[in-house]
Amino acid sequence: MNWGKGLALALIAFAAMMAWFVIQASRNPEALVTEDYYGAELRFQGRIDEAARAKALSAPVRMEVGHSSAALHFPPEMAGRKITGKFTLLRPNDPQADHVLQVATADAAFTANGLNLPPGRYNALLEWEAEGVKYYTEEKIYVP
Repeated sequence: MNWGKGLALALIAFAAMMAWFVIQASRNPEALVTEDYYGAELRFQGRIDEAARAKALSAPVRMEVGHSSAALHFPPEMAGRKITGKFTLLRPNDPQADHVLQVATADAAFTANGLNLPPGRYNALLEWEAEGVKYYTEEKIYVP
C-alpha cells in the first residue's frame, strides 16, 4: 500500500468517526432549564436583591428533602409571621421529575408529604415572602 491509499483511508476513518459523534450527539437531547430566558434575565436583579435579604437573616432556610417528603425550616425571626411562596425542585437531567410546591405557613416550618421523588440531584429554589418582603434561597440537594 502506498502513502496515498493510507492517507485516503485515514481521512475516511476520520469522517466516519465524526459522523458517528454527530449521530450520538443528536440522540441525546439536552433539556432547557427554562423556556423563557429573556423574562428570567429581566427578573435577575430582583432575584439578587431577594437572595441578599435571605442571607442577611440570622440563619439560612434549612431544606430537608427525602424520597417522599420535603421540609422547610425558616429562621427564628420568621416565627409567627405568615409565609407564602413557591418551592421548586428541578432535576437537571430529567425535567419530568421536577416538582413545584406552594408554601403557606404561619409558623417557621413547612412540610409536604407524598412527593415520590426519584433519587438524584436537584436544584431547590425557594421564592418566599413574609409580611410583604420577598426572599429567595437556592440550594443543591441530593435525594437518596
